[in-house]
Amino acid sequence: GIKVFITSVSANSGLKKNQQMIVDTLSAKGISFETIDISATENEEQKMFMRQTATAKSGQSVPMPPQIFSDDEYLGDYDGFYESLEDNNLDVFLKLAAPSQTSEASVTL
Repeated sequence: GIKVFITSVSANSGLKKNQQMIVDTLSAKGISFETIDISATENEEQKMFMRQTATAKSGQSVPMPPQIFSDDEYLGDYDGFYESLEDNNLDVFLKLAAPSQTSEASVTL
């Protein structure tokens, strides 16, 4: 399933906004996901996994939340998520099967 690595301990308001936007977007789209708070001591092993698997931005020594995974496969960070949303490719970014969509204007006979 989709995992969103976040932190509840940060003075960075931009980071908090980015985390919330991802969580709100996934919830609004009905996509099931799990949040993993890497600041919680019980998630130390998950935090190490995120840091070893995700990609750090230039200037960062370690990857910072939010980071998005599908099970143990790294999908990307906030920038990748946001770009996919803008391009209407979120299902591709999340490696989910494209949902069958019906236009509201369609007529079934």
